[in-house]
Amino acid sequence: MPLRRGLASTGIRLALMQAVILIGAFQAAGWLVGIATRQVMHRDAEAHVAAEAAALSDEYGAGGRTRLAASITLRSRRTDGVYYRLSRADGAHLAGELPQAPSATGWSFIDGDSAPPSANPASNQDIVVYARHLTNGDTLAVGEAMGAREQLRSQLLHSLFWCGLIAAVGGLGASLFVYGGVVRRVDGVVEAAREASLGRLDARAPVRHAFVPDDIDALAQAFNHMLAQINGLLQSIRQVSADIAHDLRTPLTRVRQKLDLLQRARASDPQLTESIGSINADIDETLRAFDAMLRLAEIESSRAIALQPVDLAAVALRVADAYRPDAEESGRQIDACLRPAGVMGDAELLTHAVANLLDNALKHTPEGTRIFLETGQGDGHPWLSVSDDGPGVPELHRAAVLERFFRLERSRTTAGSGLGLAIVAAIASRHRARLELLDAGPGLRVRLMFQSPIATAPSRIERRHWFTRSPRPNPLVSTEISL
Repeated sequence: MPLRRGLASTGIRLALMQAVILIGAFQAAGWLVGIATRQVMHRDAEAHVAAEAAALSDEYGAGGRTRLAASITLRSRRTDGVYYRLSRADGAHLAGELPQAPSATGWSFIDGDSAPPSANPASNQDIVVYARHLTNGDTLAVGEAMGAREQLRSQLLHSLFWCGLIAAVGGLGASLFVYGGVVRRVDGVVEAAREASLGRLDARAPVRHAFVPDDIDALAQAFNHMLAQINGLLQSIRQVSADIAHDLRTPLTRVRQKLDLLQRARASDPQLTESIGSINADIDETLRAFDAMLRLAEIESSRAIALQPVDLAAVALRVADAYRPDAEESGRQIDACLRPAGVMGDAELLTHAVANLLDNALKHTPEGTRIFLETGQGDGHPWLSVSDDGPGVPELHRAAVLERFFRLERSRTTAGSGLGLAIVAAIASRHRARLELLDAGPGLRVRLMFQSPIATAPSRIERRHWFTRSPRPNPLVSTEISL
């Protein structure tokens, strides 16, 4: 999973936030535990020191200075971290290893970090000290080093730190593990939405067959139900349109046949013949519109198309060759710059798309317009383009011209049904291609961008030499044809 995508994910952000909160909680707990344990250890040390001082005071009461000094010497041999000091009233050291005499009676604290280095191990330790005067003027001091207790406290805090870190890393790892499965399921919903946006409403989001469905399963089920409802409604609309077109086509064909019979029977009447011819032209235009509607319904309703390797250049060449007479008759010119561009597709549908694009360019441009038909590959994507230097389509209307029956105001007087680009859009959707309407400066450029290219066998364009009647050199193409 890419890092950038992971950081942009709400699930990852929540997991990281939980990890930060958990680490912060353990740090706060460590701080509070540190304060509490220090207080507890000091109280425990003070209680131990007070008990030792009381016991030595009893020794002094039972045997005087001599017994007290002997007891201090004996106790100093222990390694329990307790230190003693017996001093005379003038400060002279009598017994014990406490590094320095307290400055006053009562409780005091010796900071080992500020003491000068010494061979005495007690000199460099923090010591809690209790001192008292004896009846003969001597001073008895008892202290306990905090090193062992501090070490225990440090180990406790380290253990707490590692527990917090392990908990945070484990929680984050568990979140990432769960998120890995979640993101795959979310990707399924996103992919289904992307397919639906391209017009493939039969796409469905994956749904687990779990004993207890979770919120993502509920979302996928609701999304699939919505797509099914939309698909059903659109299928109903398309079916009604197709039924109307099919049902009206038959009586219109009969009317046309009767008009043909009437025209032949009254051939001697020029005015009637002209009127019948005009009516026949209108009927032919209506029948072509019905044929386009039926064709569009057939393309959109088919669940799958037969994919096979197709060279866009070969398809474009055949269509351009077929439209050459119409272009010459209408005073327009078709220039073809073709490079092999292999795709997986339906050759018949792609031929129909190119034919519609050329037909639109011939119908909706003025006389003298140059139409450019091009194929090639760019950025790893095969493409096919039809452009012209005519009036073009305003950017405001470029999305609308892909809708059914939409026609620009200046095109309403020309022949056509307004379904040409809608059919091209449907064919592009069936091939998972992107249909782009661009500014040709001047004119309009319609481009089909396909997915990853495929290798195709050398086409006849590559095996033959084609020459133009008005060459337009272009070193970037393998073949240039002017028809």
